[in-house]
Amino acid sequence: MNAIAAPAHFCWDAPSDLKVSPTMTSYQDLFAIGQTFDAFVEHGLPAEISAVREIQLKLATADTLPPATRQRLGAVHQRFHLLVAGEMWCPDCQINVTVMDDLQRTQPNIDLAVITKARAEDALKQPLALERISIPFVLVLDEAFQPVGRFIERPQAVIDGGDALKPAYRAGDYLESTVKDLLDIFEASRPQK
Repeated sequence: MNAIAAPAHFCWDAPSDLKVSPTMTSYQDLFAIGQTFDAFVEHGLPAEISAVREIQLKLATADTLPPATRQRLGAVHQRFHLLVAGEMWCPDCQINVTVMDDLQRTQPNIDLAVITKARAEDALKQPLALERISIPFVLVLDEAFQPVGRFIERPQAVIDGGDALKPAYRAGDYLESTVKDLLDIFEASRPQK
């Protein structure tokens, strides 16, 4: 058996002080490989898809978003990209990613792409100094694909309300809260005059 020797300049184990950190994937590249909302939903089980359809029906009723919230949404003039880490088995994703899809369908300056939780753990956890990825994890990116904010798991009103609000939240009674949280991020990133 012929043994193949490594060239003298080749080093199998780099000294610990020479370890190179892996190159971070750009947010724009992550967005480009993300799924559309419809492709994301197609990967769900029938009950999960049904839950999404129920939220879509709620969003289609005129009273889900009051005129003041619709006016704020119409006033978004900057471009925003929602890089969403989510999974269809997750009830919070079924609710909130559906709301975000409605935003992108209503407001042409907003678009979204969905990546898996595993990809987010691989690509986002370290650069964003996150202990873990709770889903949906939404990195709100500006026109240049730079982060301007985050939406994590549930709207702030539901987090603040605790377990008492969970049944109403799961029933779709806090859809406007998700929209308002995102609008707050969009509005806070406006260039100062």
